[in-house]
Amino acid sequence: MNIEEERHMAIAIPKLRKKELVSKLSVAEQTELDKMIRRRVENDIDMERMQYADQVRLNALRNYGFVDTTPKVSIFQKMLSKENPTEYRIQFADETKDVATYDMDFNTAILLREVVEDVGLGLDWPKMLPVDDGMWYTDPLETYEKEWFEAFPDPIYCIGKLNEAGSLKEKAAAQGDDIFQVIGWLEKYWTAGYQIFADIDPEIED
Repeated sequence: MNIEEERHMAIAIPKLRKKELVSKLSVAEQTELDKMIRRRVENDIDMERMQYADQVRLNALRNYGFVDTTPKVSIFQKMLSKENPTEYRIQFADETKDVATYDMDFNTAILLREVVEDVGLGLDWPKMLPVDDGMWYTDPLETYEKEWFEAFPDPIYCIGKLNEAGSLKEKAAAQGDDIFQVIGWLEKYWTAGYQIFADIDPEIED
């Protein structure tokens, strides 16, 4: 595998996997993803496990704001007319109460999407559950990342859509405890006013 091919897959695989969590891939996209994964498996025997059974973390946040933490410009930078890129951090009223997480494997996350599609939430699901990779709320944020958080849907909208799907819990229970539990978790935290997003590349301790 050459460097250019490796770079392409490093961008394309996470992009397709993020889409896969919120909507079914087209035949062409699924073929492309499968082809890239097979190519990676040829070079790394653990790659197939990583692509289909690694972790997805749901992050629930509320009562937060953004603080501008852009470093001050040094005298040397001023002389060169240079400025530091704008940087923000999320600040909570009480992080111990205003943050919650839920971890599941990638296959469970895909099954969750299939269940919500089955009860008629396919078009709403991408709005209800934003997805990114490696987006941890404690990290410094660039302006576009701050705007991504600011675009999260209102929890009232999310729980309203969940409640509209009358057969959701029945279908979730039919798929097993894992799906039933994650639906209950989403319901609990949306009802309590949390905004929720999924991270497909979280740093999870063993």
